[in-house]
Amino acid sequence: MNRFIYWLISVLLSVMTNCVQAQVAYPTREVKLIAGFAAGGATDTIARYYAKKLTDKLGQTFIVENRPGGGGIVSLNALAQSLPDGYILALGSNPIASNAVLNRNPYDWRRDLAPIAMLVSTPNVLVVPGSSPINSVKELVEAAKKTPGTLTFASAGTGSTQHLAGELFQYMANVKMTHVPYRGGSQALIDMLAARVDLTFGSSATMMPLVESKKLKLLAITGPYRLKQHPDVPTIAESGYPGFDVQGDYFMVAPANLPQSIQMILAKAVDEISRQPDTIAFIESMHARPLYGGPAETKAFIEGEYKKWKTLIDAVGIKVD
Repeated sequence: MNRFIYWLISVLLSVMTNCVQAQVAYPTREVKLIAGFAAGGATDTIARYYAKKLTDKLGQTFIVENRPGGGGIVSLNALAQSLPDGYILALGSNPIASNAVLNRNPYDWRRDLAPIAMLVSTPNVLVVPGSSPINSVKELVEAAKKTPGTLTFASAGTGSTQHLAGELFQYMANVKMTHVPYRGGSQALIDMLAARVDLTFGSSATMMPLVESKKLKLLAITGPYRLKQHPDVPTIAESGYPGFDVQGDYFMVAPANLPQSIQMILAKAVDEISRQPDTIAFIESMHARPLYGGPAETKAFIEGEYKKWKTLIDAVGIKVD
């Protein structure tokens, strides 16, 4: 009798295990990866690279769908309303947190999204037009203090990462500059190249080719590390403002309640892809660094960004209409 019971239990356990394994088979069809910015930018480039790699690794096609608008708000709101089955994912970035502080998100990221995996960190860079007489952070601060409010800094819009970087710089350096918001990064860049504005805190992926062609001048790196390709250029933190850290950090997110088994499949695949030598070379070609971490680390990162920007926004009183 006991042997029969043991045999029956083992059979049932085997059946249950096979059923669980069958339930977590993923993916079995095409997966959509939403990018919240137009084709050609850093977000789109990173999304397309990882989509191709995930296609190769998981055996089903990952396609990129661009849904620009609101600095990523449109794409993530669409994601938040999607089924949590793993077939619609998105690239998220720091504005998830800052937009939450500014009450711009129509969704609640803690309730509506599931952080999956860290991807890439692209530090912003502090640049001035190539014709500018300013050659360092020290000279920039001196000029800003000499004529408060005269220097202008461009951004892709109020509440954008570039805007918040400028506000953080003013706050830490105790200077006053004039913010010039544009309706997008490309418009701001046009005026930067024409020297109609004095400086900006742009993404390294976009700005560095223009620095290397002498159209823009690189003053400092906004993140905690110097660029590998420009080891002589200091960070803003090294230039007298320790703790200054503004980067474009990218991560994968999914709708809330995505089964943990699928989260783990995706997180493991991303981690393995990010450690491949060709992926590291690709990321470094963007003047960026690979990031590593699964759901817990990604959630902790977003929480950290939320606290950082809440401190600044509350102190400065930034509001978005």
